[in-house]
Amino acid sequence: MQHLSDSLPTRARWELAVQAIPPASLAQSFASHVGQFFDRQEFDALARQVSDLYDQNTPECAERFRERLDRRLYDRYHDPVIWNVVPSTAAA
Repeated sequence: MQHLSDSLPTRARWELAVQAIPPASLAQSFASHVGQFFDRQEFDALARQVSDLYDQNTPECAERFRERLDRRLYDRYHDPVIWNVVPSTAAA
């Protein structure tokens, strides 16, 4: 049987997750799934999006999420997330 949440867009699911799950718990879940991403850049982008969602509600929660995720990744012998990305400019 399909869940009601399955009918929600992905962004809405993350918004609900950020409201319902403490940053430390979500960071732990993220870190446990880092190996499921073929492209690490996609993992980092998703982590930045979730951090931004936490930041909209409480900047302290966003900071806690980032710190805890980087710590969990370090414990699993992975590099930390690249949090500050400067958009590249296309050459004309």
